[in-house]
Parts: sequence; C-alpha cells; structure tokens
Amino acid sequence: MVEAAPPRGLDETSVWEAGPAGMICFANRTTPEAMHERQPFIGASGAVALFDGRLDNRAEVLALLDDDARALRPAPDGALALALYERRGREFVRELIGDFAIAIYEAGRRRLSLFRSPLGWRPLAWTLNGQRLAFATDARTLVVGLGLERRLNEGALAEFMSGRFMTQTETFWTDIERVEQGGAIIFENRKIERWLWHDGPFEDWSDRSFDDHVDQFRALFDQALIASNRSSGPVTAQLSGGLDSSSVVCRSTELFRSGRIDRQVGAITARFPGEPHDESLWSGAVEDHLGIKAEVARSQPFSIEGAHAWTAATFQLPLRPNALDTLAGVLNLLEVDGRRVLLTGEGGDDWLNGSLAHWPDLLMRGRWAGMLRQGRSFWPDDALPVSILKTLMTAARPVFVHRYRQALLQPAIDWRNPAVDWLSPEWRKQTDLEDRWRRPVARPGLRGFAQHSRYAIFSHGNRSLIAEGACAFAESKGVEIRHPFHDGRLTNFCMGAAGIHLRDKVYRKRILRAAMTGTLPEIVRTRTTKAMFVGHSVDAVDALLAQRPASELLPVQLGWVDGKCIEQLHAPFSKWRREGSTGSLPVHPWGPVWFAIAVDIWLRNAAGM
Repeated sequence: MVEAAPPRGLDETSVWEAGPAGMICFANRTTPEAMHERQPFIGASGAVALFDGRLDNRAEVLALLDDDARALRPAPDGALALALYERRGREFVRELIGDFAIAIYEAGRRRLSLFRSPLGWRPLAWTLNGQRLAFATDARTLVVGLGLERRLNEGALAEFMSGRFMTQTETFWTDIERVEQGGAIIFENRKIERWLWHDGPFEDWSDRSFDDHVDQFRALFDQALIASNRSSGPVTAQLSGGLDSSSVVCRSTELFRSGRIDRQVGAITARFPGEPHDESLWSGAVEDHLGIKAEVARSQPFSIEGAHAWTAATFQLPLRPNALDTLAGVLNLLEVDGRRVLLTGEGGDDWLNGSLAHWPDLLMRGRWAGMLRQGRSFWPDDALPVSILKTLMTAARPVFVHRYRQALLQPAIDWRNPAVDWLSPEWRKQTDLEDRWRRPVARPGLRGFAQHSRYAIFSHGNRSLIAEGACAFAESKGVEIRHPFHDGRLTNFCMGAAGIHLRDKVYRKRILRAAMTGTLPEIVRTRTTKAMFVGHSVDAVDALLAQRPASELLPVQLGWVDGKCIEQLHAPFSKWRREGSTGSLPVHPWGPVWFAIAVDIWLRNAAGM
C-alpha cells in the first residue's frame, strides 16, 4: 500500500503495525502543533488513531477535556481528537469543527471506526475483501496495494457522465466505498455499522432581522478566517476579483492590521489578457484598495500527456482544464519558496447566493406577508394581483407537484428537464440511472424545504470527483487548500438563515455584501457579473478530440455514450472559440463532452482498458 499510494504528503511516511492491524501516515504538516507530530497517535486507553486534516475549534475541544487540557494544549489536532474520543466515545465527532478524516483502532474490541467531516474535503475510502478490512485516502492505494480486481461500478460511472453524481458512498470501483460526508463506518464483531452523525438540527434564524444576520455572519466569518490562517508558515489566498475571494483577502488583511491574525495574507491572482474570463479590473481594484501587490500566476496550457500521467499515477479523473489552468500556475509560485497553505473563496456561491426554497416553508407556516413582499420585489413591473399570483404559484408548486418538489430538494438535478440524450437509453436502463437519482437519504434533523435544499451543498457528490482531484493535486505539491466559507460554524448558521435575507431580484449574497461594506472596494462589492472559464477548456477539448475523435472514445465504443451527440454538443463551443469568443456562449449542455473524454482517460489509465 505504501508503494501504491500516489504522491501525497511531503514530510514523512510512517508505518505502525500491531497484531492484525497496521496504519500508514503520509504526513503533510501545515499547523504549528503538527510540526513534530508522529502518527499514529496512541491514547491512554491504547486506542490508535490516524488524523488527516485540521481542527478549527481547538479551544472548545480543550475546554471539553477539563483536567487534561493544560497538558494537551500544545498537542497536535489528532491527539486532541483521540483524547476526546476516549472520553466520549463516538459522539465526540459532533464536537469537532474542521476539515478531517479520522481512523481509530481499538485492539481490545477489535473495532475500527472511520469518521469524515461534513462537506467531505478529506476523502476516505474503504474496502472489505474477505477477512481483510482496509481504508485509504484514495482508491489507488487500495486497488494496487491490495491487488483488488478492477471491477467497474457502471452505475456510478453513469451518474457521473449524466452530470448528476448523486451517490454518497459509491466509487467507480465495485469493491470500494466512500465514508459519507458527516458520516462514519464502524467495524466490530465482523459487522459494519453506517452512522450519519451530521444532519442538524440547525438553529432557526427565520425570525431574526437582516441586521442580526449581518452581525452574526461578520462574527462567524472573522472566526473562520482566523482559524484558517493558523499555519506553521506563510498563508496565501487566491484573488480572482470575485466577491468571495476578494472578501477573504480584504477581511484577512483587516484582521492582520488590527492584530487579530499574526501575518499578512499573501494574494495571488491569475490574469488572462484578451480573454473573456479576465478579471484584472476587479482584482486590481482590490490591490489598490488595500495598497498591496498580488503575485500573478501564469496560465498553464493543458497537457494531454500530463492528464494521462496524472490519472495513471493517482487513479483520479484528469483535472478539468479550467481548474488546472489557474491552479497549476498558483501552485508553481507557492512551490518556489515552500509555501504550504492556500485559501480560496470556494463556498460563497454555495451558502450565500440564496434561492426561493424558503417560499414553500413560508406558505405552509402562514407567513405570507414576507413572502409576498419578496415576491413583489421579483416582479415589480407587474400589476399587484399578478405578482401575488406568481408568488403563490412559485411557493405552492413544490408543495403539491412532485417534479417541482424533486427539483427543489435535489437542486443538482433539474427534474423538469431530465433528458440526458448523450447517454445510451439501453445503458441508462441497465444501470438503473433514473432510480439511482431518486434514492432518498434520511436526514431527520432537517426542517422544511429550505434546509433540505441547502443540505444538498453538504452532500453534493460532484465534490468527491472534481474538488477531490484538485485537492489531491495541491497536496502532491505539499499544499493544503482551505476554504473559510465552508467553516462548520458558518455553514451551520447558513443552514438556518432566513432565505428572505439572502437575495433579492438584483443582488444575491445580500448578507455578505452588507457585511463587507467598507471592507471591499465598491466596484467589487456591488459586482453582479461572474467570469466563465470556458475558453481554454474548449481549446483543450479541441486538442483532445483531434487526437482521439469522439467515435474512438472508450465510453462510445462500450455503448455507453452516443459519439455523434458528443460531437454535436461540442461543435457550437468550438465555433464560438474560433470566432474569437466574442459572442454569447451556446446555451445547451457542454459538460457531457468533458465527461466522456475524462472517463476515456480514466478507463485507459486507471482501469487498464
């Protein structure tokens, strides 16, 4: 398994064995407390733990440890987590805020417990093969390290290529599962227990004022930034010029200048002169506002050979060209002087954009006045009776019509337009694709339409396929990516926030915009546009299809995908690019083109086909 593992963690590799159990740690130390740690951690009870990640509420955890707190104050995060487990058992995980995957082995009970934080940024895969239970950060370590048969899970592959990866536990391999985000796997007495420990209840803020929301958000955002700046070395933040990344850079700078964090956060930006996704106007405004100079990362051309090499070395899907374009250049700059922590604005869109999922809740609770006022803001030019009727119809449809309810509760799927014409009808039927989309997950702690809809952000399966690969790529360079907007305390607040305060017809992210008044330059704070990083992706796909036409892609040859449909979907985007990217982007789906190409590369390099 050590030899099979992809490059991840640059500091040290340690191996521990005792009787029937063994643990491996590829260390990637980025916090002060972790600098001299050696894993696994061994507790007072003899329990043995591996800890991948970071705790963002160390003070609160130490307070729960009472008499042991003083001795454990300088201890690494994993040692604190293990000490709390020994006191509270598996319920300890409810007290942890951060980004983590944890494995705890108790020899006396022959029990192995695997825990994963909400949002699931730290991957954790496992397999039970006969009498052997194994777990790892990635599938390659299990498949190659254990010599598993490479049996494909076509159902999960169908979900991915449909653009609707809904499964919470499956992988592309039949014999490998994921620990669900906010969940645990407990193996004891030859039995496996699956435990979903994270689902609320979340504090209800629906009766609180807009000003209350802004004050609470500001306090929690500061807390998240302070926690994510805990590092053994310099911290750098991506600065795109968008509202979210600019808020991270600007507010972190204010916190440093007021003495609340101990170093200036570096800013790093990517610029694309002449491209439609160039954001120099807005990132430059942030630099002028703060009086700083951001580093500029160069655009990285997509490498077909590099994509194949990456997938062969990691069994990850190839990185999307639009993600790699910016990320690779940023990591190259960080690598020059050994910087290890990168902050992003990821999550702002997820949690703060808002939707109308709260309207059915207001309707069913009889709180019509606020709902109708907000509806009036969406249709101000209509006669009052017309805007009232539109509001009532929008609120009532999810209550009474199943397809609208599905669309609201599973926002990753547009149930009003379920066609996935690029997939073979026979393969869709063979893989039970439509049934897979509809598999419910019980979350008894959630309340109302709004919370169920928002929880899809936690459980969005595409994160394990897209973001996981990007994080693995960063960690192969020794860099940990952190996302302040996904801080557990902040996301818990957003789960219960009043939807009526999140957006209006003109502005999404109303709470963030109000909280950043005076912090952001006004040109950024009031910005309503968003860059679409499509051009270089089209260039990459043009090159990939020139090398291997759609008809030769393995998903096409296997009868999973319609090659002619893939060509038809790509042609308008290729034409748009050849014409200088000046017109409007085509409106039909383009993602399926990349899905087919990515799976072709994966099948050839990971599955060995």
